[in-house]
Amino acid sequence: MKAFAKPKLDYDTWWDGLAPYLSASAQQAYSMTDPANVPASKVTGPSALAPSESDYLANVEVPTNVGTYTVLLSRLDGGSRWLVERLTPPEGLH
Repeated sequence: MKAFAKPKLDYDTWWDGLAPYLSASAQQAYSMTDPANVPASKVTGPSALAPSESDYLANVEVPTNVGTYTVLLSRLDGGSRWLVERLTPPEGLH
């Protein structure tokens, strides 16, 4: 979320900072996003992991200056690093 919530950056700088955290499908989904349209501009507190029964998917609640985003993370196996699949804005900001 810290890499995503930077609406004042130019696209190339924003994308270079964000893309390494995204899965291949998320890179495709977010590649056309204009950072100026991202409503959040900062993370305002610690994130919280939501309960999950999966070892390969996780939802993380991240507080921002516009409310709490839900970040869906995925990994291929127990040794893989977590990657962002989706960043869901707070209700009312969709």
